Amino acid sequence: MAPNLRRPEAWTYRLKPDTIEEMDRALSTIRAKGKTLETLEAADFPLPSFRGDATKLRDEILGGRGFVIVRGLPRPRYSDEDATMLYWGIGSHFGRTLPQNVKGDRVYAVRDEGYDIDRDYGAVGVRFSKTTEGLNFHTDSAPALMGDTPDIVGLHALAVAKSGGASLLVSAQTVHNLLRAEHPDYLARLYQPYHFDRRAELREGESKTLHAPVFTYNNDTLETRYFRFYIPKGHELIEQPLSESDVAALDSMEAVMNRKELQVTFEMEPGDMQFVNNRFILHSRTKFVDHAEPERQRHLVRLWLKQ
Repeated sequence: MAPNLRRPEAWTYRLKPDTIEEMDRALSTIRAKGKTLETLEAADFPLPSFRGDATKLRDEILGGRGFVIVRGLPRPRYSDEDATMLYWGIGSHFGRTLPQNVKGDRVYAVRDEGYDIDRDYGAVGVRFSKTTEGLNFHTDSAPALMGDTPDIVGLHALAVAKSGGASLLVSAQTVHNLLRAEHPDYLARLYQPYHFDRRAELREGESKTLHAPVFTYNNDTLETRYFRFYIPKGHELIEQPLSESDVAALDSMEAVMNRKELQVTFEMEPGDMQFVNNRFILHSRTKFVDHAEPERQRHLVRLWLKQ
C-alpha cells in the first residue's frame, strides 16, 4: 500500500448532514410504500447531496486506491433493518446488487452461527463468515449459480465484537509486482489454474471445483482470485494433490501478503461501511471474541456489487 494510505483520512468518507436527512426522507417513503430489502431499487435512494461524491468514490474504488470507509451514520437512531436499508441505498450508488445465495438474498449476514470449520466444513452453507475464526487474505467468489463475480464487496457494521475482528486490506497488484521482482518462477505458477473448492452452495450437476488462476489480465488490467483454504480442498476433491512447486508458489504469495508494511488495518465501528474492490484488493479479518448477550454480538451485513 502507498505510504499516504497509512493516514485514515486518506480513505475515510464522512456522510454529510444533508445526505443523512435525504436518507431519512427516502426511508420514510420506502416505509410508506411497504417496501422491503427484497424489493428495494436504486431509484428509492436519489440522495442528490451524495451523488457527486459517490461518483468520485466509485472511481477510487474501481480504478484508484480500491477501497473506501464510509462513516457518520448515526447507528443508534435506526433499527437493524432500517440501517441495512440505508446501507443498501449507499451501496446502490456504487453498483448493482448481486444475489448471494440460492434464495436470491441481496444482503448477507456475517455473524457467528456456532460453526467450526474443522468440524463442519463441507456441509452446505458452512463458511468462515459464520464463525469467529480469523480469515486469511482472500477475494470473494460467488457460487456458479449466481452467474457473476462481484466487482465490489461491501460490509456494514450493525454491531461489533467484544474484541478482535479487525479488517485488513492488501493490494494484489503490489503483491504481484513484488513476486515478479523477487520470485518470478513462483509468479509464473500463479498464472496457471488451480482447483478451488466451491461446495458451499451448488446446484445439482455442477462441478464441485472452479479451475482458475490466481492472477489474470482482463482488458490489460491485473485481477486476482484467491482464497488459500479452498485450493488444497479443491485438489483433494478431484484427487490431484498439489505438488511441492504448487504449494511453494502459494506460500510465497502468503509471505508477501503478510508483510505488515503492505497492509491497511482498521476497526469497524457500528454504522461504518466499507466498500472494497474485489478484483485487486485482498481482504481479511482477525479472530474475534463476541459478547455474551445475543443482541450485542458482532453482526455485519454484506453486499456484492457489480459495476
